[in-house]
Formats: sequence, structure tokens, C-alpha cells
Amino acid sequence: MAGFMDKVGNMAKKAADKTGDMVEVGKLNAKIMSQKQNISSLKEEIGGVIFEKYQQREVFPNEIVQLCQQIEEKENLIASMQKEIQDLK
Repeated sequence: MAGFMDKVGNMAKKAADKTGDMVEVGKLNAKIMSQKQNISSLKEEIGGVIFEKYQQREVFPNEIVQLCQQIEEKENLIASMQKEIQDLK
């Protein structure tokens, strides 16, 4: 009977260890997600700075200019839709 109890005790310890590991993995995944969100925010901030400089007519590589032009087109489309909403009110 003592052997059986030892086995049960070992199984319980292994289960507790696995649970502790899973909690730690969850914490690490949360920290990773937080850092990824920070990176996304920084990238967005970089984009905002570049777009402001573009609007001030600073010179950028063609790829950046094309992206900024796409933003302007979308801003114009938004403004048009907002005006349409106002007209409907």
C-alpha cells in the first residue's frame, strides 16, 4: 500500500509541477504580447513622424512617397464620406 501512495504522491507532484510550468508559460506569453504591442505602437509612431515630414514636403524614397500618397487618398475618401454623412443628417 505504501508503494501505491508513493506513486500517487509522485503523480500529484508532477501534476503540480506541470501546472506551475503552464502558469509560467502563460506569464511569459503575456509579456511577449505586451512587448509586441509596444513594438506596434513604436512603429505607428515612426509612421506618424514620417507622414508629418512628408506633408512638410521633405524628400523620401519613392516607396515611402507612394505609401504617404495612399494615406492621403484614404483621408480624402474619409472626408468625403463624413461630408456625405453630414448631408444625410
